[in-house]
Amino acid sequence: MNVWPDFIFPDEKGFKDSTLDNYLAAGYYRTQHLLFTTHQTQISNEQKNYPVFWLRIPVKNIIENTAATSIRKKCAAFTIFCNKAKINNGINNLYNNYVKSIDFEAAESCSSYLHDNYIENPFNSKMLQIKDHKTLIAAGYFDVGKNSMAGILNFYNPAYKKYSLGKYLMLKKLDYARANNIEFYYTGYISTGSNKFDYKLFSDKKVVEVFLPLEEIWVPFHQMGKEKLAEYFDKNIRGT
Repeated sequence: MNVWPDFIFPDEKGFKDSTLDNYLAAGYYRTQHLLFTTHQTQISNEQKNYPVFWLRIPVKNIIENTAATSIRKKCAAFTIFCNKAKINNGINNLYNNYVKSIDFEAAESCSSYLHDNYIENPFNSKMLQIKDHKTLIAAGYFDVGKNSMAGILNFYNPAYKKYSLGKYLMLKKLDYARANNIEFYYTGYISTGSNKFDYKLFSDKKVVEVFLPLEEIWVPFHQMGKEKLAEYFDKNIRGT
């Protein structure tokens, strides 16, 4: 089993419709204009590899908890827009402001995070923008297939941190999935060695699924938990 990133380049059809669905279901995810999979990552400048496992949400099964309901109430006065993905100066300025407030490494700009100058965008990409009156306060990007979608990037104005806008963007992506009959929402990976990615479980931990790469199947996360996933990694992945 390959521990280090495995990259796939797009053909002339790109990564759209059922093609994206199939790759996401096989444990692949987006980086710029490529798809990749991995079983380890590094966080910030630490010279340490952390085990990771891919997550998804079966959209129709989710029952939002009190934390999700509270976030929706806090953000109810904001306006949200969904459009074809784009990047402009306002978006990059918001991203740069956000990056200054976080304690982990990030791409130098939204453009460099999402795009490759040498490969045409092969994804059907959408974006959400949240505004407080006329002020842009948060943005989120995601890719859409035929019956699945992948959340790629969320960021917000640090002055609005108390509103949990990153999680609110996840909830609004779930709303998009429901409205468009999308079966699965892929949220990226979680790590058994760090809590930095645990927010992806917040809306309804009981229905989130995790990918087991050896068997190539998705199972309920709550049946595994981090302890069993760590054991699985040590037994089946580490050192291979």
